[in-house]
Amino acid sequence: MKDKLVLILTLLLIFSLACSKDQIKKEEKPKKPEEITDNNFILIISDIDISNPENDRRCYYNVYIDKIDSGRTTIALESQKKIFETRLEPDRHLVKIEKWVLDEDQGKYVKLNNILQPKPDFIYVDIKEGVVYKIIIESTSKGTTLYNVLME
Repeated sequence: MKDKLVLILTLLLIFSLACSKDQIKKEEKPKKPEEITDNNFILIISDIDISNPENDRRCYYNVYIDKIDSGRTTIALESQKKIFETRLEPDRHLVKIEKWVLDEDQGKYVKLNNILQPKPDFIYVDIKEGVVYKIIIESTSKGTTLYNVLME
């Protein structure tokens, strides 16, 4: 009986030590600048001249950075803000957008005809270390696009 009790207490001690091992926090070293993953590039895109709810379609934008597909914005109505965030290395970057709209008849998103794409559909951005860039893009149904660059 005494041996069983000692065995049970030993097992409990081992189990409790094993569980507490995971709870010990290790001291973290400060991250190097190249390890920081906070986004420093934010696109905010919306259409500014939609006045009829019947014409306000669901859409998103594919985003190409330096001619590489880098993802897409959130999905929202054309009149609402669609957002894309990423981290870019300090350098000059070509950012191109491509609008996709929901075709309710087909039940899928289709690329908007090139004639109807926002113009211009690109911008060059010079990214500097330690600066967050917010690019606010406002397009109209006439095909004109306003780009506002905010640096924080």
